[in-house]
Amino acid sequence: MKYTFLRIFVITIVVAMAFSCSPEDGENGVNGTDGIDGTDGISGADNGLGYVVFSGNITNDEASAIAAEISGKNTHTLLIKNTTNLTTLDLSQVSTLVRLEVIDNDNLQTLSLPNLEFTYEEVIISDNQSLERIDAPSLINTFGSFSINSNSVLNTINFGNLTRIKTLSILENPLLGNVNLPSLIDIISRLSILNLENLTSIGLNALESTNVLEIRENPKLEIIDIPNLITHGAIGISDNENLETINLPVLSNNNSDLQSIRFNNDDLDLEGPGLYITNNSILTTIDITSLTNPGNLVINNNDNLTIIDTGAITSTAGILFRSNPRITSIAFPSLTSCTNIIILENEALTNVTFPNLEEGNSNIYFSENNLVTSLAFPKLISSDGIFISENVALENIEFNLLRSNEGSFNVSALQSLQTASFPSLETSLSNFSIASNAALTSISFPMLTTIGRETRANFNISNNPLVTNVDFPNLSTVFLGLTITGNTALTEITFPLLTNIGNERGPSFRINDNGLISNISFPNLEVVNSINTIDISEDMLETVDFGTLTTLSELDIDSTVLLTSLSLSSIQDFSALDLDSTGGLSTTVLDDVLTRLVSITPEIMGKRIVIRGTLSTEALVQVETLRANGNSVTIRN
Repeated sequence: MKYTFLRIFVITIVVAMAFSCSPEDGENGVNGTDGIDGTDGISGADNGLGYVVFSGNITNDEASAIAAEISGKNTHTLLIKNTTNLTTLDLSQVSTLVRLEVIDNDNLQTLSLPNLEFTYEEVIISDNQSLERIDAPSLINTFGSFSINSNSVLNTINFGNLTRIKTLSILENPLLGNVNLPSLIDIISRLSILNLENLTSIGLNALESTNVLEIRENPKLEIIDIPNLITHGAIGISDNENLETINLPVLSNNNSDLQSIRFNNDDLDLEGPGLYITNNSILTTIDITSLTNPGNLVINNNDNLTIIDTGAITSTAGILFRSNPRITSIAFPSLTSCTNIIILENEALTNVTFPNLEEGNSNIYFSENNLVTSLAFPKLISSDGIFISENVALENIEFNLLRSNEGSFNVSALQSLQTASFPSLETSLSNFSIASNAALTSISFPMLTTIGRETRANFNISNNPLVTNVDFPNLSTVFLGLTITGNTALTEITFPLLTNIGNERGPSFRINDNGLISNISFPNLEVVNSINTIDISEDMLETVDFGTLTTLSELDIDSTVLLTSLSLSSIQDFSALDLDSTGGLSTTVLDDVLTRLVSITPEIMGKRIVIRGTLSTEALVQVETLRANGNSVTIRN
């Protein structure tokens, strides 16, 4: 009686739908006028049913009887859900499906689709606690998504004839030991093999092209060998704790326009086309000897990686080598174009080479590689940012042809670097900092003319205790502020052609605590835009030259020794002059400054002036003139 009910249910509820899914048109009674099984290609004996559901306490025999009646190419949707007695299901009559769902079947052990060739929209095989085997040996192509997940005892997937997939996900099937797709040639969208606790082998021997391939969290997998893969979009191999070897020997180039593909990673933002190999703790070898253009290349946190040959790579969007503690050499001898290079926290790294990199406006970030002694980019012409910091043994930096830097410039916390020289650099268009380099003695930028643009761009040279030479002979514009502090061996600061500092953002101008400086010279500085205070405080300062400076807000100069020369010969407008220098100003300096102030036309009024030193008779008269015009003048001895 149960069988009769189910038969009536299937026929009366779903038989009305007619649907064709074959890739052929006009043949074998599908949807053309020349069908051989029906006069109109629709109503023939090979028609099948449209939508079929197996559920409840249906038995194997009842399911077999129904399966016999659903033969035909117009059976497009099968739902096998929540069955309790079904242990095996043979759907031999089905060759094409639009949708298949096999979900939450308590006792289903075997799913057999021996003649299924094509699937179109969605296949889900999920949460079947007794399912051991899936057989679809004739499956050729999946045009939609295909997911096999959370089947707790699944140990066999037979897709021996599958040549092309759109999306296939195989995940969280804890007893599955092998994923073998021996005929697969092309992955149109994505293949994901994830979190398979007992997976020991992956067979992708015929694969030639993939869009996205992700192999992640398979703790027993020891080798990934894809011998014929040539082109890729994004490949992510991560968190496979026993993976030792990755072989991609003929992988040659990236051919994807992926923009938003993402891989799960707690630490990194992995996005876009590329090769991402991360968090594989015993991985020792990566074979990518034929790879010329990977998109992005990310090699991150692989504790035992020692060998990777990147010699064939000629161009790449970005490179990241991070936290690979046993890798000793990173070499890109053929690379000519790259937009982003990050090399970070590689404890054993001693050698880094980019001998032919020229193009791409590379953003270079090099930090905490404590055994590297030399870093050279001898042909690089332009960069988008340079950050070189905390590399204990780094003695030499070479960027001899670099002409422009579009982003920030930072050379800091290098314990062994003695010379920072960029002989060809002309512009650096954001923040510029050379700081906390314990052994640095010389800073030379002979061609640099501009720092910053109409954006924030501080100039900072700080806490380099052995620096004796700071050379910027052609620097003319700094678009924000200037800080030179804590360079205790520096004796002189001279910027002979600097004419403009600051913009509307209110930057600082600060020169202090450089213990030996006796001379500060800005002979052509004309404008300090929106700088509240020019703050100069130096123990040994004797001479200061702002000979062409016309307008400023406040000038504060302090020295512990007598200031013998101060040129303010062009000053026109200011708010305050604080020349209450501890060591005082010479009488000659006081005469020169006060003479200039009373000669300004129109007469200055409402200014605050503080001076220290012994005034001449003429200077005392000039002080009274300034006071009579409404200026506050304080004299300290």
